[in-house]
Amino acid sequence: MNRMQSIAVVLTLAIASPDVLAAPLPQVEADSAAVSQRMLRLRSGNVVWGAIEGHDEERLTFRLLESGGLVRLPWGFLDPEEELALRTRFGYVDADGDDVMISADRLTLVDGTELIGRIVMRTENEIWIKTAEQTVPVPVLRLAGSATVVQVPALDVYTREELYQMRLLEVQEALLVEGPRGAAAQYELAQYCERILDYTHAVEHFLEAQTIDPGAHADVLPAAIARAKSKSAVQEQVDVLGWIDRWRARKRYDKAFELIDSFPSLYPSSPLMGDLAKVKDRVDKSQERDLRSEVVRRWHYWTRRLAREGARIKTFEGAMAYLDEKMGEDLLDAVTADLEKIAAGIEGDAVRRLWDERSGGRIQTVSYGNGTWLLGEEQARAELEKEEEGAAEEEGSTGDARKKLEEKIARYLKNQDLARKSKSTGADDDAEDPDAFWGEWNVSGRSQWILAYFAENSGMFKLEKVRFRNCRECGGTGAREIVYLRGALQGDEGASSLLIACPTCHHIGVVRRLRYR
Repeated sequence: MNRMQSIAVVLTLAIASPDVLAAPLPQVEADSAAVSQRMLRLRSGNVVWGAIEGHDEERLTFRLLESGGLVRLPWGFLDPEEELALRTRFGYVDADGDDVMISADRLTLVDGTELIGRIVMRTENEIWIKTAEQTVPVPVLRLAGSATVVQVPALDVYTREELYQMRLLEVQEALLVEGPRGAAAQYELAQYCERILDYTHAVEHFLEAQTIDPGAHADVLPAAIARAKSKSAVQEQVDVLGWIDRWRARKRYDKAFELIDSFPSLYPSSPLMGDLAKVKDRVDKSQERDLRSEVVRRWHYWTRRLAREGARIKTFEGAMAYLDEKMGEDLLDAVTADLEKIAAGIEGDAVRRLWDERSGGRIQTVSYGNGTWLLGEEQARAELEKEEEGAAEEEGSTGDARKKLEEKIARYLKNQDLARKSKSTGADDDAEDPDAFWGEWNVSGRSQWILAYFAENSGMFKLEKVRFRNCRECGGTGAREIVYLRGALQGDEGASSLLIACPTCHHIGVVRRLRYR
């Protein structure tokens, strides 16, 4: 099933049941005008009715009119014109710019790198993608998923000359017509040349339009010619501004700011200082937006990775020392190093501020697994009572039997606790030895435990909910009952049973699970 089929299924389910999808991630709230009912056109050709309730740079949240179901639609699922109009309206596309926009393919690699261009060829092992600078092969094995379609400035994919020649080919018949129609074609081509920053050709076609039909656009043509000539005279400077914007679009802010800083000294008397200020403002806003988006992504990435590294520590005591003393520092250092690619020289304090100011984000889930008992009974079962408050009380003989069993287990656990306290050593100590358990536990289990402990206790994450699952071995009782049947088979009414601590959960009875952001 491809991505477009997937979204159709999601929409169908949401229409059928409002509760199919969870509440949306907290996002930038849509303006009041956007919340009114409207039709939304999808890339598949389908349309849905509802209201836009929120949006961010990656997606928008849409409340379906028919069922009240809530869906989160990535921008790429919308009709390209609809996507561009909405992204411009909500401020994710520069409203002042007049770039020629085209549909392009976005490839995400396994290391998180994104390549945006046009796929021009596919082979069994490679995908060839074209950008304005080059056409490069991408090994299929390096892809993290299928290609998605995005709207980007045409100059990110094609050179200025390529765009001009492509447009020239499209309108060549109209250019050969004499009279007003030919003049209009020349004028429109000149305007297109301005949008792709090709002012030399813009001057040429403006003058041609004036020659063919002097009366056409007489009120604006002289000013357009003068504007294009002034920009053509500083075409080199225009190209520098264009490169600043392209580096911004590719998230290469180091190169963008390098050109911004050097521009005044290279062209001290430039008439484009106002244009430079506008471009710099776009770069600043894009950098801030990317920093806020990337800090969340990298923070979660490095938390998981460092948890895996901590899981290689063979002793429980050593793992706890790493959690309490070093993991937080390593995490901040790693994320800061990653954000250096977006903002050179950024410091840890600024990174921590960006992380603390985050809003929304995908909910993460993690479990302490069979190591829940390592927390100690009090912490392992903290908030369990709250979860049980809403459960209905059992009635009749089944409830009475369970109550008696629980009382029996409680007496047993109390006796076991007293026994542990009364002896300093013993053959059974290994069963409750954290280091022994930790050393025998697999790396995956240890990694999840470290991640859960760090998420709950580091103070860096927002804990959404604590959940519990009964131990599979003991069903949540914390003990296992062994019944001796030999006496019963011989007619002995004194057949007995013995309670032992559950060897899986170590009498805790539950597995502790977390949902966090």
